[in-house]
Amino acid sequence: MDTIKVILQNNKEFETQVDSYDALELTKSISESESAIVQIGNIIVNKHHIECIHKVSN
Repeated sequence: MDTIKVILQNNKEFETQVDSYDALELTKSISESESAIVQIGNIIVNKHHIECIHKVSN
């Protein structure tokens, strides 16, 4: 499990666990989603409000 941090445009930050973090695959799945709402780990966000997603160092 990897811990990632999702930062939204309003500067709200959320940490969540994902099986594995692959930036390219995550970008591809978010942009291919037909819905504006996407699930990342255990959070649900509007994909148009995502500013940054990065892996948290352990």
